[in-house]
Amino acid sequence: MDFEQLRASCEARVEALRLPHRFSTRDLRDAVAEQRGRPIVLRPLSTLGAPCGIRLETQDADLLFYEEATSPLHQNHILAHEISHIICDHAGSLELDQDTLRAIGFDPALVRRMSGRTSYTSEDEREAEVMASVIRQLMYRGRAAPSSRPASGAESWDALFAEPHRKKRHRK
Repeated sequence: MDFEQLRASCEARVEALRLPHRFSTRDLRDAVAEQRGRPIVLRPLSTLGAPCGIRLETQDADLLFYEEATSPLHQNHILAHEISHIICDHAGSLELDQDTLRAIGFDPALVRRMSGRTSYTSEDEREAEVMASVIRQLMYRGRAAPSSRPASGAESWDALFAEPHRKKRHRK
């Protein structure tokens, strides 16, 4: 599939979620969770050289792990990329050993599928990357800027996707 076809396919999948014109990340997460029939849970992770993002699929939830030691802009893209794997229903190709899964607080017996962003060479990774770009572009169409005062804790999903605020510099 060439790039134009891939982009059109990604746009169609996002449109099929029936999100409002000005959708938030909460709207996106809720629409995908409803479509899947299970919640999407976000968890920060200090991977120390592992993939930037990891998606774990279980019977009861989809978990998205994102690198906490990177910029908010990078975190935004990691999460858009990982939720794209969910939207596209990618099988997952990442294999972590049982000790690593336990280290991130997960029982290996509960994991059904797993993917992690380690390269951009596979078709699934290419599709997830294009989908993430489509999501971010549609999310911010016609928008000045997201709220600078998002909720805290688990509700800070919007903060992770917010465009960075640039400080105004005055010339002397």
